[in-house]
Amino acid sequence: METRYYEDEQPLEGKLLGGSNKPKITCERRFQEIIQYMYPPSKLTVPTDHAYTSKVSLTLFFRLQSGYGKLDASGKKEDIPKLVMNRKLQLIMLACMLIPQFVLFMYIKSNPSPAKQLSRWMSSFQHWRSWVASPPFWLNFAAMAVERVCYTIVWVRSKWFIKMCKTTFLRDWGTPVDVVVRFFFINKLFQFGGIFLWYYFAAPWIALADISLYQWVTGLQLILFGQLLNNAIYRAIGKNGVYYGVRLGHPVSYCTGFPFNVFTAHPQYFGSVATAIGVAVLLTTPAHETAGIFGVR
Repeated sequence: METRYYEDEQPLEGKLLGGSNKPKITCERRFQEIIQYMYPPSKLTVPTDHAYTSKVSLTLFFRLQSGYGKLDASGKKEDIPKLVMNRKLQLIMLACMLIPQFVLFMYIKSNPSPAKQLSRWMSSFQHWRSWVASPPFWLNFAAMAVERVCYTIVWVRSKWFIKMCKTTFLRDWGTPVDVVVRFFFINKLFQFGGIFLWYYFAAPWIALADISLYQWVTGLQLILFGQLLNNAIYRAIGKNGVYYGVRLGHPVSYCTGFPFNVFTAHPQYFGSVATAIGVAVLLTTPAHETAGIFGVR
């Protein structure tokens, strides 16, 4: 056994999980650091009789896993710029979310009160065993998972997806990004259809008169906040950025401005979750809570 060194090897600098000399970095970069720390090329040993095979396989592995940046469909790596959160904007958005909640909790004396409603929503998770034992719950889960499977295929098997877009069936849909957009709308039919059917059969529809003030305010807050982030994503990186164009042959530059500098580096996921929870808060009833509306969302 002998230790082999490779010319593209880049040792880590500073501390692995922090340190004053390291900038704020994303979860993806943290993972890359951990991989490089656990398996640095300089400390790997390979058998001398398998030197060529080992060197090729290890070089390919570390080109994918080590270093900073993200690979596009052609294998070109683009460095990730430093992302600095906008503290003033964070405070403004937090104030817009928290001040109405504070007013409701302090001055609304309805029955049930905001505190009781919030407690009831949280306590509904004690029924999670009955949720996962329900076939409609899993059917709805499967309908919502279709989108995740499609996006995973586009990201992981992007070259294969580009070839598929050139086939007779998909060629008329436009570019690979256009195909992803169409799949997106098809997936939304699965999602909204599954949620609608689950809500319809789980319990009777809520009447507008039964929606409390706390539900109106909290639900609309979450929906508006989520859609603000989602719309800002489109304005910031465009269709090619949203629908994985970077993996499909379209140049997409990194964006470090709004909405990426508020709360999270993945505002689209945050916005989608906030919107879904907002809809659940707005339409929930005690019967739907027991059936698992917050688990479905």
